[in-house]
Amino acid sequence: MVRGGCVNHYVAMVDGVAASTGVDRPTAGGRGGRQPEKTGDSDEHMTGKPRVRSLPTPPARLLLASLALALAGTSPAAAQVYDVLIRNARVLDGTGNDWFRADIAVSGDRIERIGRLPDAAARRTIDATGLYVAPGFIDLHSHADRAMVSEHLEARRARNLNSQGLTTVVGAPDGRNTTWPLTAEIAALGARGHAMNFVPMVGHGTVRSRVMGDDYERAAAPGEIARMQELVREGMEAGAWGLGAGLEYRPARYSDPGEIVALASALAPYDGFYIAHQRSEASMPLWQLPSMVEGWPVDGLQALEETVNIAREAGIRVVASHHKARGRSSFGRSGHDTLLLNAARAEGLEIYLDAYPYETFGGGPRPMIPKWSLVHDSVDTGGGRDSPVYTRPDIFDSARVHLERRWNDPATRERIARDIAWIVDHNGGADRVVVLDYPDESFIGKTLAELAAETGGTFQDVVVHMALNGSPDLIGGGRTRGYGMHDVDVVNYSRLEYTATASDAGVSGVAGTPFASVAGAHPRHFGAFTRKIARYVKDLKVISLPFAVRSMTGLPARIIGLKDRGLLREGYGADLVIFDLERLRDRATVLEPGLFSEGVDYVMVNGVFTVDGGEFTEALPGVVVLRGGGRGR
Repeated sequence: MVRGGCVNHYVAMVDGVAASTGVDRPTAGGRGGRQPEKTGDSDEHMTGKPRVRSLPTPPARLLLASLALALAGTSPAAAQVYDVLIRNARVLDGTGNDWFRADIAVSGDRIERIGRLPDAAARRTIDATGLYVAPGFIDLHSHADRAMVSEHLEARRARNLNSQGLTTVVGAPDGRNTTWPLTAEIAALGARGHAMNFVPMVGHGTVRSRVMGDDYERAAAPGEIARMQELVREGMEAGAWGLGAGLEYRPARYSDPGEIVALASALAPYDGFYIAHQRSEASMPLWQLPSMVEGWPVDGLQALEETVNIAREAGIRVVASHHKARGRSSFGRSGHDTLLLNAARAEGLEIYLDAYPYETFGGGPRPMIPKWSLVHDSVDTGGGRDSPVYTRPDIFDSARVHLERRWNDPATRERIARDIAWIVDHNGGADRVVVLDYPDESFIGKTLAELAAETGGTFQDVVVHMALNGSPDLIGGGRTRGYGMHDVDVVNYSRLEYTATASDAGVSGVAGTPFASVAGAHPRHFGAFTRKIARYVKDLKVISLPFAVRSMTGLPARIIGLKDRGLLREGYGADLVIFDLERLRDRATVLEPGLFSEGVDYVMVNGVFTVDGGEFTEALPGVVVLRGGGRGR
């Protein structure tokens, strides 16, 4: 496991030339590596970056030697001393091409040289023999933004994400900014410092709320759409790279397709892109249940068709974010999606996906009981599963009384059973929904199907039994998690050359803060990027290592429009990850979601190590990367 600790580097001065005191090499078979000595230098201690020191006056013998060479008609070239030199690396440059062996020299926050550099000198040399060096990983769908603007220092270090090799995250996940205007969010990000780079975006839900206020449960009027377009342009002028949306959530789910096309069209003059949590990923949206559906519900394929049409109508590149075929009834839909996407790209539309490498979805555990069955008859539950009414502090008082009464009524029982059936199907089916936490420990680790077989009832009986007899503080009486996607679909999406890797994860594992690990949390918080390689490259062998790395680096950089990140190129930003493929492995699981990954030995952000020899540093070198080449701190 990665452990905390500030890493500093001793630089010796020999005859006026800076020379490394040794070559750093990770310890084989473990995360930890040999740590360089500390100098006690205060600036270096605070940043984790070797400070460039001025060279002392050369001694007389060197001056005489130089004079002799000059008189002989020759003059030695002034040797450049780099800050960091990575030697003998297997370089994966982010293009998808196979690795090549090279040295990489870093000066300041830039990659200075890539190639065979036998005579190069550096203040710090890392022997990367047998290790792979790749561009820092870029997360197109991250929820790290709230931690990065928070007051909690450990949260801003984002160690669960850094430890996977992440160096850059994209903002406004699901269309939500942490604050508005965007200039205020950028200022907040720079106020305290953070460990990763941040790509700002305009959130559709944010601008919709600014224009429509609480009166958002309807289609926007033309004047309101025009005002939203003004806010989108305001954000783009401030340095945003595009528009993020969360069309399955409030307030965005009340928008019509015309509103989204109009706002996406405002991005075109800025070469901006659109990325969306789409209106549905299953047979119906998250906020619906069979008992409340009127007409034909929006399914995942229709939602994808809307995203394709946005690219067509607005003339911009678009991303179907954390794309999945969600729910047992959707298993296999990846084939249909691929036909649609390939046809759209053949038409000339620039459409992409991002996806995370798991069969389970949702940030936390999910109850299998419909909320409406737990509240008083007087409560208006017509607003859907996401209705604000369910946030009232007293709303679930006497929940067991209301559920037992309804379950004993034959007509209402049938309605509850039907809704439970859909919720369970949506989460993968009774044989793929696992109990993670329940007062009766014999339930833990078993599926609903196994529990139903043991009790001789249906899985609906098990769900209701848990709600009536479990913890009164938990909706549903316990914590459950379903494997709501099938690996066949996960593999199919991952093999598409236009699918980027994403996590849909935030900062986690910071005790005593809102960013602490939560029982039943998704393991993606600690393992999404390492799992993409460990499972799909190493174990299943369905994609190659260069292909996987491209999906985390060059491809997302191309989608965003970043000009100096995502590839290993001379002059590009020094965002790097060095990993041991043999040891690389995600460790987080649904039962133990807070375990750090292994095998990522070094992570460099803007030329500063945030993971060094398998150990965390204290550095906060991240910047806000603004469209147009600017940076915010």
